[in-house]
Amino acid sequence: MKIISVVGLVLSLSFGIWGQSDGLVLGGVVYLGKPLSGTSVTLTPMNSRQASSKYITTSEGTFAFADLQPGRYLIRAENVEENGEPRRQALIWQNEFVLGKGEVKTIKIDFDALPPIREEVIVVSTGSEQPISAISKTVNVIDGPEMRDRADFALIESLRTIPGFRVAQSGGFGRVATIKTRGLRNQDTALLIDGIRFRDVTAITGDATAFLSDMTLTSVSRVEVLRGSGSSLYGTNAIGGTIDLQTPTARQGTHGQISGNVGGLGFGRFRGTLSHGTANGKFGITAGLSQTTYRKGIDGDDRANNTNLQTRVDLAPTDKTSISGRIFISDADVRLNTDPDTFGTLPATNATIINAQQGVNFTFDANDPDRRQDSRFFNGQIVVNQIVNDKFLISGYHQGLTTKRTNNNGPLGAGFQSASTSLFDGTIHT
Repeated sequence: MKIISVVGLVLSLSFGIWGQSDGLVLGGVVYLGKPLSGTSVTLTPMNSRQASSKYITTSEGTFAFADLQPGRYLIRAENVEENGEPRRQALIWQNEFVLGKGEVKTIKIDFDALPPIREEVIVVSTGSEQPISAISKTVNVIDGPEMRDRADFALIESLRTIPGFRVAQSGGFGRVATIKTRGLRNQDTALLIDGIRFRDVTAITGDATAFLSDMTLTSVSRVEVLRGSGSSLYGTNAIGGTIDLQTPTARQGTHGQISGNVGGLGFGRFRGTLSHGTANGKFGITAGLSQTTYRKGIDGDDRANNTNLQTRVDLAPTDKTSISGRIFISDADVRLNTDPDTFGTLPATNATIINAQQGVNFTFDANDPDRRQDSRFFNGQIVVNQIVNDKFLISGYHQGLTTKRTNNNGPLGAGFQSASTSLFDGTIHT
């Protein structure tokens, strides 16, 4: 009955504007027997210089294109999200048709029928969208539903499942994490946010290792992982692999979500997201906020806090122009222990290998009440794309990145300690 209602609505709309001399294309989109809203439908003239037109289907799954000149057209429908999260497999449908002068054509797009094209689109391997069937490199994709199914809340947790990746963390949540790809060094794996490289500004190696543990999954649609060299696109830090953290775009309407988690070791987490997108697809905004805390940690005194804020605004002033602005802010702090140390009488030379024994020749790391690490970063991006014609695209971006790490240590704690503060602060624009 819902399919009949969609077709009926389309036909009634066509009778209402039958009198105009230019052509008209009306239709509805159906999936699993139901009208599908939020589908992007693009109509492109194939034998004229007339610009393409884009329409986002209504809540009834309908679309309409008016004031069309006669000729041959390509119509393409794409639906890549479900309930605000990327689909595991994008729904893509396209077809060609001829429109006569003053003709009103009704098109039913049924994703359940042939000929649909269902492809997963990959960006990280070439820096532009490509179907997975056209990718020659080894790429893994971790999408939103998979992250939710596994209850991941930090990026490094999701990356532990990637073959060839060795993820290590020096302690619990918030401690320094490292990634080794295919046995290469920590700095040989690049981290991207929406395709733009992220790094610790003050690190001489130019990598993002110091902030890997601060990346929580606040507003992330998917993570693409290139297992292999990507240095030709993303620089020398990508010779081992590349990780692309992608933020979601807003879908039609207003949507929000609030969630919370509690657990052992004093664990608590709050996450909230909000998005709004216009019906014509020309404006969308998303925002996400998360707070993650461990009040006790492994030994009862390993407190860690992490706050992430993300927002994204997308504009499409014309059918061929798109502007996107993104902000990612992180503020984290973690209490650190003393470093493990030698103890007692040791051999005169290191020629002899000894077995480590707690309390005999070494001591474990111990609680240090006045040693902590604070880390913050601000990442702002603006991206502009302009389609000149079907063979030429102009794209540009600007990124402002500020990172700051502060290590504080007082005289308290095991062994002799003097008060000290180490500050690593810098800003870079690319």
